[in-house]
Amino acid sequence: MDDRQFEKRMELLKKSYDRMESQLDPEAVFAQIEAENATQQGQETVTTQKPPSRWQKPAVWIAGIASVLLVGVLVSSYLINPSTFVQTAEQEQEQEKAYDEWLSNFTKEYKEKREQMRKELDIPEEEFSEITFVQTTDNEVYSLPKRKELFQGVQERNNNHLNSLAENTLDSLQTPREQIQLIETYGNLMSFEESYYFYSGYSYSAKEIANYYSNKLVQYEKVLSQKPKSLPADLNKLIATAKEQYLELQYNGQSYSFRPNPVFGIDAPEYIERLHPNVLGYFKYLATGSLLVGGDLLYSIEDSATILRLYEKTLVADKSTETDNFNVLKGEFENTWLAIFKGTETNPIRTKTGQFKPEYMDLLTKIANGGYGEAMRKTAQLILEEIKLTGQSKTLEQLTTYDIWMGILYLREDTFIQTDDGTTSMEINEGWIEQTKSLYDEYVKTKNDAIIETLNPINIVSLFLYANGIGDREIAQRLLTDDLDINTVVQFDGMENFKALYEMGGSSLSIRAIVKGAALGVIGQQLSFELTPVVTENGEQHYLISAINE
Repeated sequence: MDDRQFEKRMELLKKSYDRMESQLDPEAVFAQIEAENATQQGQETVTTQKPPSRWQKPAVWIAGIASVLLVGVLVSSYLINPSTFVQTAEQEQEQEKAYDEWLSNFTKEYKEKREQMRKELDIPEEEFSEITFVQTTDNEVYSLPKRKELFQGVQERNNNHLNSLAENTLDSLQTPREQIQLIETYGNLMSFEESYYFYSGYSYSAKEIANYYSNKLVQYEKVLSQKPKSLPADLNKLIATAKEQYLELQYNGQSYSFRPNPVFGIDAPEYIERLHPNVLGYFKYLATGSLLVGGDLLYSIEDSATILRLYEKTLVADKSTETDNFNVLKGEFENTWLAIFKGTETNPIRTKTGQFKPEYMDLLTKIANGGYGEAMRKTAQLILEEIKLTGQSKTLEQLTTYDIWMGILYLREDTFIQTDDGTTSMEINEGWIEQTKSLYDEYVKTKNDAIIETLNPINIVSLFLYANGIGDREIAQRLLTDDLDINTVVQFDGMENFKALYEMGGSSLSIRAIVKGAALGVIGQQLSFELTPVVTENGEQHYLISAINE
């Protein structure tokens, strides 16, 4: 930031400050903060038992500290204003004494709980203190003496603040075993929201602990690969310690590692069934990691497809699509299904003569019959029908991860808005259909080809869908190149059968029209439009549809 930018920002800051009231009522400020907190808690309340505060992960606690510091700064500004509040020296001493006493007791409890956790995990102090969530919490706790004045101000207006801070901090030091045992505090089936909240807190620390133990396996790779009848005593101790934390020793074809598996492992507690079934996709990914290693499937096709069925239920149920957890699972679902459909180097779908393998046809049949969930049924049905009819499948050849994701969107009934790569897209809703109808009416009335010549590709495809949908083949044919006959194109009874249009990237311009679920059996999963630039008599360029593929 240069001097001029700095001066401008300072000027804006001064103007903002000048607009503030000359005197603020601190009680009113805190009343508003408490009211907002109450509103937020009300919005977060679920129909079943609220997740205990001890499930909060350290990152949540740290965010709380940050907000407290902000409030503390506000409090400090009031305390130093004699006209607002005056404290006697005796009151200040009493507050300092109370804070020092609280801090001494809390620090002692924290060190005891921390040491208890360290011993249970059997990690040397110098390594334990370097684990990220432990190091972060340590830094926050050991900085509390420097923040005495700030926290005293908050405590003055909320007598329970320091006790809550201590409780949340101590509860953040939970081993993976302790966290899993918290599920038993629920008497009934947990809601999806409660289950996901628990997963977020549990996975945060469990993954770090698992990574620590996994790093310790490096020195034993040769021993483990030889699979001896007996293992070294220190390795046995490491495996046993990890097992107590529901961490499972696994081999992914390249290396050994520990992965958290409290749900599907043989030692999973009975009360784990209280988790909502639709959250299990997250726990399965936590337990298995990526299903693709080096471009090939880690497990058999059948086992992989079965796991993907769990992922499907989770992706359909979870509406928080912006989280890292969701996007990682989404990527796993898309890439693994694509590998299953198209085959991999070690699992090709064709024979050496180019024919589809019988076992692949059996797999497609099972997917098409819903044996591995609902999201891929229609895709498998299309591929299967095309192969049986011609021996080939354009749907399979053109299949992308986006097509895989559309299967989830159908089940979620989400409204399609835009693609991830920034290409043009359009939801086909009532408003868009009405706009297209107006365009159609104007063209029918004037027969002015200049209307078509000024349309962008999305409008060209939309106008075609509308005209062909109402049976006006004459207008529909005007939107096609001369070598494409409207009579060879699939017929349908209305533009409302389609859900969205999206432009595909690549060497040629193509737009896909996504079909609504109710019309899949008649039209198929989508129509793919190839568009070609055409030069008019005056030398200008516009687009016409040159190919339509189902």
